[in-house]
Amino acid sequence: MSNGRVPFTPILRSVANQYMEHPTVTCHLVDEQMVPVPETSKANTTIWFGLPREPGRDQVWEGILAEHREGDDHALVLAVPLFAYDVNFGDGVAVMPSGEGALVAAQILSDAGNQTFRIWLEDADEATIRQLAMEFGEMGCYVEGYSHRLLGLSCPGVLAPTVADALSAGEEQRRFAYETGRQTTH
Repeated sequence: MSNGRVPFTPILRSVANQYMEHPTVTCHLVDEQMVPVPETSKANTTIWFGLPREPGRDQVWEGILAEHREGDDHALVLAVPLFAYDVNFGDGVAVMPSGEGALVAAQILSDAGNQTFRIWLEDADEATIRQLAMEFGEMGCYVEGYSHRLLGLSCPGVLAPTVADALSAGEEQRRFAYETGRQTTH
């Protein structure tokens, strides 16, 4: 997070099950309506990303929608990561089957150049989430909701500074807290 007021790790602990799948599809703004991003119709599987493990806690996994062809050892991420770091909408990832047969991300193969941000609202309702989705959708962001408190954004790298400025201003106004999903460069 940008200023450290509300660290996302405790937030993850408060909302996390061991396996977290996205309840919504990634959308974008078209004619003042949030509609699914066309590429998301190609999503045919869930890829599991292991989140940083905390001592004494079970491994937590984020299930992210992706396009995968049977027999391939790679997949294309078609959702906004809400908890996993350093993976973004449109990235190519190497995958391998887990012992249970589910596909697990092994590494990022290609960077689509998108930037992920997460918004956390301490106290919010559906109307507030909708308002933020529209606000950042107007800026060109893809939007994915997780709950009435957590919203994921993805934008092309060229828009990232403008989006980050708007997020920083919103945080300074105490509307929400935010963080970036990109912690390293690949």
